[in-house]
Order: sequence, then C-alpha cells, then structure tokens
Amino acid sequence: MSKDYGQFCGLAKAAWVLGERWALLLVRDLSIAPRRFKDLHEGLPGIPTNVLTTRLRELETAGVAERQVVETPQRGVVYQLTEYGHQLQPIVDALGLWGAQRMSSPAPNDVVTSASLAAALRSAYQPGALDDQVTYLVHAGPATAWVQADNSSIEVGTQRPGPAPGATIHAGPEIRLLLAGTLTAAEALESGAIEVEGPPDSIATFCRVFHVPLENPELNNDSSYRIEG
Repeated sequence: MSKDYGQFCGLAKAAWVLGERWALLLVRDLSIAPRRFKDLHEGLPGIPTNVLTTRLRELETAGVAERQVVETPQRGVVYQLTEYGHQLQPIVDALGLWGAQRMSSPAPNDVVTSASLAAALRSAYQPGALDDQVTYLVHAGPATAWVQADNSSIEVGTQRPGPAPGATIHAGPEIRLLLAGTLTAAEALESGAIEVEGPPDSIATFCRVFHVPLENPELNNDSSYRIEG
C-alpha cells in the first residue's frame, strides 16, 4: 500500500488507501457489481495477477472491499465494496467526469471496458431531465452497459437486465462526442456513427439525460484505438 504521508489529513489518508496503481479502477469496477477475481482480471486489461491480488488485499485491509462466498450460479468467492467502500462511488464518478473533460477520443492503446462504460454513463447522468423511466442497452464495440434511469435516480450494470431495454444503442468512439454535445443525435444517425433500435426519439432523450462536458475537442484527438469487454 502507498507509503504513509505522515499527515493528520483526510486527503492524505485517502491517498494512502487509493494511491497505488489500479486501486481506483478496482473501486470503479466493484462499484458496478461484485466480481470474482477472474472477472476483475479480465476487466482490467494489463493488470498482473500478483498486482491484482495485492491491491485487493490492501483494499480489504483498509475496509474498502470484502470477500463473500456466493452460492449461485456456482459456488465461489466474490469481491464487493463494503458500506465504507460504497461511499467512494460519487467520488470516483466525479473524478471520472473531471478526467473526461479532456478526452475527445481514445489514444492508440486505450481500451473501453464494460465496467468503464457503465461508470461513464452513471457519471454522465443528469437528474431532472426525464418525465418517465428509461432503460438503455449501450454497445461500444464488445463493451456493453445498461442503464435504467428516472427523474432522480440511475442504476447501471454490465449484465443485461431481465426486461427488454426501451432502446439499444450501437456506437463507436463517436459516442464521446455525442455525450459532449459536439455531435448531435441527428448527425450521429445520419453519418451512421450511431445506430439505434427503439423509438425514434430515444436517442434525443439519451443525449438530454447523459452529458459529459468536453473542455477542448482538439485535446487527445486520436481515433485509433481498441475496445475490450
């Protein structure tokens, strides 16, 4: 775990717990749903298994995560956030939203995972923008996330929920510009950058409900990248 900063300070304590590489991304993924070790490893391309083991142990020691034995669909151990750990969700979402302001398109080696897509949509949610509940299934390459939202709350996940979604969106890297508002729904549909299965107005509603500001569209503007689920 990160070296103690020697300060009686809440920020120093948070950095001590979360300052090591991959720690925040583990919290992000666990904030979406409890996960097995194998799921966490596959969902974080590039993390060595020994580093994942160490980070999970550190999060457990800090009281942020815990292990639980589950019976279904098959018996095994999952990692999940504790009540203390769940307090990090709005903080992680806010950090993600802050970082995304300078992301217009992925760098060559960047990936988009299902958990990162779900977390991005959760952080992009705009309360007060809906009259009725909506459910979207969003595909960005192999990455998939679903969202269910109403006027005051949102749920996200990576596994498709039981009820059929109100609309299904198929997108590529252009979804970032759609969320920023620099690409309109009409432009996205006309160009073929976005495809939608559902009511004609569902994409316009999506753009109204989910928004991630873009500080400068020219920053990090490299469209060559890969997406992994």
